[in-house]
Amino acid sequence: MKKRYLRAGLLISGIMGVIAYSLFPAKKEVECLEKDSVNFYSYGNPAVGTAFLEVEAFAFKCRLSNESGNCGMGLSFNETGNDYKNWNLMDSLVLNLQSSENFEELIVQILTYDPDYTDPDNRTTMKPALKELHLSPGTKRYSIAMEHFYTPDYWFEQQKARNTHNAKRFSAVAGLEMFSGWKNQANRPLELKAESICAEGFSNTPFVVLVIYLSILIAVAISVRIKNNH
Repeated sequence: MKKRYLRAGLLISGIMGVIAYSLFPAKKEVECLEKDSVNFYSYGNPAVGTAFLEVEAFAFKCRLSNESGNCGMGLSFNETGNDYKNWNLMDSLVLNLQSSENFEELIVQILTYDPDYTDPDNRTTMKPALKELHLSPGTKRYSIAMEHFYTPDYWFEQQKARNTHNAKRFSAVAGLEMFSGWKNQANRPLELKAESICAEGFSNTPFVVLVIYLSILIAVAISVRIKNNH
């Protein structure tokens, strides 16, 4: 009789735990980049037709002499290799951008540290995960799902790395770059200002607590069964 009551109690406890988890409000995690917490640098090479008219943190204005060039800005989260950001649990990258009428396409590129191929002192060896973004004039909010970022084939070729079907890991994010795409016309000023850059996701703490709670109940049920068998 006691064994039956114990089983019923464990079953009810498990069901109550699942119900409590389903009713628990999801906690949103938001991590926004601050100007004083990143290192800013310009992205573009004058040798391939890039001319910067104005450059400042989170904003730039440039002009391309040919459509094959790129111009933009980069944000480095650390210069010592000890302060990477962990965005593995983030669902999306949310950008509030103000762009000029001529700015049609922006490439957003997340730079990640790969222990097998990255030299912390050489930014070009960082593993990129990029996404093309079509811009609308004025101030707009853009949300990019993290799963939509991809690593281009040329990086694997340059680093002689094995292409693991574009497997993405955001546990060690070293920086972020935003620069003009290939659909922008030359000889027109391109202007962009990032009003906010945030990584957003939902906390998995309630799920972890539920797994631990159910694991304890299962362990208790198994120990009782083993004890009764002996």
